[in-house]
Amino acid sequence: MDKIFLLSFDLEEFNLPLEYDVNISREEQFKFSFLGLKKILDLLDEHKIKSTFFTTASFASKYPRTIKKISENHEIASHGLHHDIKGYNEQETMKSKEIIENIINKKINGFRCPKLQKPNFNSLNRIGFKYDSSICPTYLPGRYNNYFEKREITKKQGIIQVPISVMPIIHFPIYWIFFRNFGLNYSKAITNSCMKNLGFTNIFFHPWEFNDISEFKIPFYIKKNSGDKALKMLKEYIVWCKKNSYKFLTFTDYLKELENL
Repeated sequence: MDKIFLLSFDLEEFNLPLEYDVNISREEQFKFSFLGLKKILDLLDEHKIKSTFFTTASFASKYPRTIKKISENHEIASHGLHHDIKGYNEQETMKSKEIIENIINKKINGFRCPKLQKPNFNSLNRIGFKYDSSICPTYLPGRYNNYFEKREITKKQGIIQVPISVMPIIHFPIYWIFFRNFGLNYSKAITNSCMKNLGFTNIFFHPWEFNDISEFKIPFYIKKNSGDKALKMLKEYIVWCKKNSYKFLTFTDYLKELENL
């Protein structure tokens, strides 16, 4: 059976500096992410692979032509109405789905809550989503404690849950900040483990990571290996995945393969 690689990106306004009392205008937030997005799209085109883009409705509304163009080759899913939320909100989530679907002129199936907060699965089901990828089964101090959540794809309250990949037993994560801080050997080891144990790997990044963020007074571990270094690391990682015959699919295509969608 194929080993599936689910590569995704959270398209959002770059409001992270505000968490550290660093001022950045709304326009700069959008522009910074958009510049990184162009680099990502070039990389995906170069390697002829598909990805899933979880976009906030605010980002999609800012760049509707770009989002519609992306939807022609990749999957578009919802990342909420905007990235400033304090918790899951059904009305805002419903509105995000409507706005994005109107922009790309097609239905969307997936949702990922900003900052990986836990959504209400009954609510997602009512709104019409098919799957969610908000849960990372690990403990991250100050953010969430999902250590005892399942690593496997499951279905809860009518929603297919596609967890973000972590290592077995100790549940070390692999997504963006860990990828850049712990390096390629660490990421490759977890990827191999997930492929062997689960048959898939689910990892995500943000467009703004692929820009130079050294000017911002934010923690070093957020800035480490960003910009061109991050792009080079991701390119090398993609090449390695292809050499290992890992198959890149969108979330919807994979779930259809599993006959879950």
